[in-house]
Amino acid sequence: MLSKFEYDKALNPKFSPGDFRLELESIKAYGGERLPKFVMVSSAGVTRPGKPGLNLDEEPPAVRLNDQLGGILTWKLRGEEAVRFSGIPYTIVRPCALTEEPGGEELIFAQGDIIKGKVSREDIAELCIQALNQPQACNVTIEVKSGQNGHGVGDWRGLFSEVKPD
Repeated sequence: MLSKFEYDKALNPKFSPGDFRLELESIKAYGGERLPKFVMVSSAGVTRPGKPGLNLDEEPPAVRLNDQLGGILTWKLRGEEAVRFSGIPYTIVRPCALTEEPGGEELIFAQGDIIKGKVSREDIAELCIQALNQPQACNVTIEVKSGQNGHGVGDWRGLFSEVKPD
């Protein structure tokens, strides 16, 4: 292959136009770790309303009262689906019952809409901020509650270490 121009910008006398082909083995974008760009706070229990065999007496109030509350959990689930299909790298956080208690408790993550419990609003706010810096938090949905045998707030790598992408 010869350039049409020389280094001094003069025309190259040996240049002749022709076909050009370049075989590529792979293409990658440069940019470092992929991180979430959007964090959505949803709610634990969003997939439970209308679930066959569900014992409503054992469910949190939001699940029991979903219809009376205008389908709030149903709408949150639709919002989650919109985020997932947007193409934007995301983290969806599904907290259990939010409390006004001070933060700093150990946190437990789960996936599959299976946990019940409570968690401090303060800890959820910190979790949302920290998720933006965790590559393992990219394109995941997590439920979270406070409880013993969890990870301490601040151990973000530990908390996200076992999370599976959606």
